[in-house]
Amino acid sequence: MSSRWISKVVVLAALTLTIPMVALAQTSRLEGMGNLQSDFVKDYTSMFSYPSQVSSVGNMVYGEIGNNYFTGGTPADRGMGAVLGNLWEGRLGTWAIHLHETTPQIGRGDATSGTGVGNGSDPNFNSNESFDLMWGKKMGTATVGARLNRSFWGREVNTPTVTTKLAFDPSAGSPNGRNLSRNIIGFGGGVGFELNPNTNIDIGLLYQNRTFEQTTSPIGANTNEKEDSPTTYVLSGRAMWQWQSNIMVTPVFKWYSFDLSRQTVTGATTTSFSNTLKGWQIGAAGNWSVGSNDLFVLGLTFAQNKVEQDELLFGGPLGVDDKEITETLSPLVFAALETHVNSWLTLRFGANKAAFSKIKGDPRVATDPRVEITTTSFDMTLGAGVKVGTLQFDAVVANDFYSNLGWLGSGQTSSTTGNGGYFPKVTATYSF
Repeated sequence: MSSRWISKVVVLAALTLTIPMVALAQTSRLEGMGNLQSDFVKDYTSMFSYPSQVSSVGNMVYGEIGNNYFTGGTPADRGMGAVLGNLWEGRLGTWAIHLHETTPQIGRGDATSGTGVGNGSDPNFNSNESFDLMWGKKMGTATVGARLNRSFWGREVNTPTVTTKLAFDPSAGSPNGRNLSRNIIGFGGGVGFELNPNTNIDIGLLYQNRTFEQTTSPIGANTNEKEDSPTTYVLSGRAMWQWQSNIMVTPVFKWYSFDLSRQTVTGATTTSFSNTLKGWQIGAAGNWSVGSNDLFVLGLTFAQNKVEQDELLFGGPLGVDDKEITETLSPLVFAALETHVNSWLTLRFGANKAAFSKIKGDPRVATDPRVEITTTSFDMTLGAGVKVGTLQFDAVVANDFYSNLGWLGSGQTSSTTGNGGYFPKVTATYSF
C-alpha cells in the first residue's frame, strides 16, 4: 500500500468528520472502543459514577449534539455541560452542571450507555431532566465529591369535586410504561484517595428516589396507582494501580439495584406488585501505553443481572411472563485500541465477547417449562476523533464506514448498517 494512498485515506476520514452531522457527546469515545466502560480507563465521563472525580477533570465545556441511532434522522438525547474549577479561584472547589434532553442512566453520561454489562441497563426512561449539579474538592492526597440531580413531570387538574394527579411522563403509556418513567430526585457522593504512590482508590455511591402517581387511574374506575418502593442505587469502586511505567491495572466492582414495585388502591383494597432488577459486576483491565502515547485496553469482567417480577415488566427467554430471569456472564472479555494518527486525527476500535453467557427463565405458571440458554456473543464498534481548532470531536463510526469511506470513498449515500448515518454519535469537547 503506497504512502500516498494512506495519506488520502487519512485526509478523507478527517474531512468527513468535519461535515455537519447528528451527534452525541464524550461517551462517543468509549462507545467507539467496543462500548468500553469508563470505570476501566481514565476518562472524564467517570465523574458520573465517581463524583469525587469532578475535581480532576479540569475546565471544560462539552456538547451532546444528538443521538441518531434509532431516530431516522431526528437528533435525540442531546445535552450540554460544563466543569469549572476556577470559580472563586478554586477556593470553593470544582463545580459542574449537566443539562440533558433525556435523563441519563444512573452512573452514566447519557441514556444509551448501560449502567452495568449485559442486560444491566437502567430501565427508567424519564425524558424530563431538570438539572444535574456536581461539586468536588481536593484535600491533600484525597478528593471528595457530591451530586444532586432531578427529573420531573407532573400535572394536577382540579374540579369542584375531584382533584386528579398525574406524576409521570404521559408518553410512557400504561401500566408498565408509567412504572418505568418515574420522576427522580437523586443524591450522590464519592471519595478518592491515594493508597500508596502507585495506587489510587475511587468509591462512588449514587442514590435516587423514584416515584410515580396517578389518581383515577385508567386501569380501573376509582383506582389510584403509585410506586410501592422508590429506591434505586448503584455502588461503584475501583483502583488504579500503576504496575509498570507503561501499564496501569484497574480492578472494578459494581453493585446496582432498581426497585420497580408498584401498588394499586381501590377503595380499602391495596394490591402490591413486587418487581426488582439487581446486578453486580467484578472485573479488571490493563491499560497499556503503546507506540506514541496510544492506548491498548484488555480486560475481563464477571457479572450477573437478575429480575424478580410479579408482573411482566421484562421479557425473558420464554417470551412470556417469566417470574424470574437470571443472566450470568462468566466472563465477558473486552479489548480496545486508540491510536493517534497525527496531532489532529485519532482512530479507535474495540470489541467484547462473552466467553460463557447464560440466561435462565423461571415461569410464573408451574406447568410451563423452565428455559435456560447458554450462548456466546460478540460486539464490535469503531470510532474516530478529529481536532478542529480548539474543539475535539469524537465520533462513533458506522460499522461499514472504513470499508467504503462513505460517499467520498465509494459514492454510497448512507450507511448500510442501521439508520444512524456514517457517524451516529459525535462528541464536542472544549477544554480551557
